[in-house]
Amino acid sequence: MDNYIALIKGTVGSARFFAQSFWQTIEWTISVVGGQFILGLITALLLNRDFFGKSAFSILIMIPWTIPSVVMSLTWQWLYDPFYGLINFYLKKWGFIEKYVTWVGQPNSEIWPQVIVGIWRGVPFMTLMLLSGLKAIDKELYEAAKVDGANTLQQFIHITLPSLKTIIVINLMLTTMWWWNSFDIQKIMSPVNSLGYKASTLPILAWYESFQWKHLGKGAAISIISLLVLLVIMIDRVRQEMRSVKE
Repeated sequence: MDNYIALIKGTVGSARFFAQSFWQTIEWTISVVGGQFILGLITALLLNRDFFGKSAFSILIMIPWTIPSVVMSLTWQWLYDPFYGLINFYLKKWGFIEKYVTWVGQPNSEIWPQVIVGIWRGVPFMTLMLLSGLKAIDKELYEAAKVDGANTLQQFIHITLPSLKTIIVINLMLTTMWWWNSFDIQKIMSPVNSLGYKASTLPILAWYESFQWKHLGKGAAISIISLLVLLVIMIDRVRQEMRSVKE
């Protein structure tokens, strides 16, 4: 109990980072999951149509999901490197920046470069799930809507989104759990001691407590609090979904 009180008050050792890491975890999860959903939906809508090069495009979309996360994180870390990375090289070559920028690995580094990596990693899964839902929609619904004079946007709002509601909810729940507990991207692409930095999240804080400083009690407390937050979110979402089904 003392560990929980210390974390909540934020007065003992690295516990002062708990509130900051908690809000950074929320920011990280919302940004990554939201980005994956938007891009995944756009990609799924594209793949639900016939166009030249569709097979090649489908293969390219799946590549991020097939790469081991550690290899992917190290590759992106190299791309973000301030001196040897391709991102700085081309941005400077094209005149977008005047001097090399340190994107990751520093105390003042923003979290959004890692968010981009998380989105890139998860778009394939989101695309597959949403595409499976699109394939299950009866085409006659769209034909009837066209006869009634509905345009493409109206069909999307009144047919596509309602038909995808269940699979969207399931996807958002799964991806929220996965990316809330994400560890490898942040750990690999953050400084050696990333506590208090903009990219440190609850899993990072729990790792430092448990394995760096051998404070297993505090590490367990952080993990349990993180689990309870997820349970509250998931239970509330399930209750809302069950209520809507009954209605």
